[in-house]
Amino acid sequence: MQLSPLPESLIIDIRKIFAWARLQATMLDLDHLRALIENGQEGAICQDWLHVTEQEKLSTLHYPKRHLEWLGGRICAKQAARQYLLHSNQGNPSAPAALRAPHLPITSAPSGRPLLDPGALPEDLGTPHLSISHSKRYALAVAASTPCGIDIQASSDALGRVQDRFCSTEEEVLLGRHLQKLQLSDHLTLLWAAKEAVKKATDFERMPGFLDLALTHIQTIAETNAPANCLFTLDYQDRHQESCTPQLQFQVTVCLFQGYGIGLCVIPSQPCPGVNHA
Repeated sequence: MQLSPLPESLIIDIRKIFAWARLQATMLDLDHLRALIENGQEGAICQDWLHVTEQEKLSTLHYPKRHLEWLGGRICAKQAARQYLLHSNQGNPSAPAALRAPHLPITSAPSGRPLLDPGALPEDLGTPHLSISHSKRYALAVAASTPCGIDIQASSDALGRVQDRFCSTEEEVLLGRHLQKLQLSDHLTLLWAAKEAVKKATDFERMPGFLDLALTHIQTIAETNAPANCLFTLDYQDRHQESCTPQLQFQVTVCLFQGYGIGLCVIPSQPCPGVNHA
């Protein structure tokens, strides 16, 4: 199974921006996974990666695309969780034996958020937060010490057709001013991935809508030859509240990779200087 880390430029940015967080992320080429399945290896893959309850869930997913994406996302999440736990518990003799992928069932909260079953781990192993995403060719996942959200989005003309549902005029102007070397389709892809990452990371009673999140600042954090590697700051304001709620801000690292936008948001458990958060 050819699992890989996130793009190197994004890993560098993550280490700069989220240095305070413990996290592990992994990525999978779904074309490779599809080829293995078509070659009759799905049974062995499921035995290596899935808990019996997850195998039962997978068997109910008859639509090939959904079947492939769900399996790929689970594999990425298992690998990210295993790496996180092994790195966080170095020297703990009970850790390696407890971290075989089939022994780490991932369930879903009512909101759909993936959850690593804490009952599957020894009491001395802390349970990481998880986030999973997939789009066309790729699946990816992150495991982190604090709430996190990750998203990958393929660049598509469809985003332009629904632009008014997630991108305000002010955001379009800001993106155009700071990312002049990129096309509008790239702007929209990065913004969608960033907002999805925040939505997945938050734990509000009502998941924020796209227009509840406003892009207010863009900081380039990579070399000049990688203009799409940026830090986005997004403000949250619940438009359904009659009274003005305190402003919340979230930071998201974003990048472009082979025609895809990737966004990662990690919410600190304690306030970071200059950033308010949920």
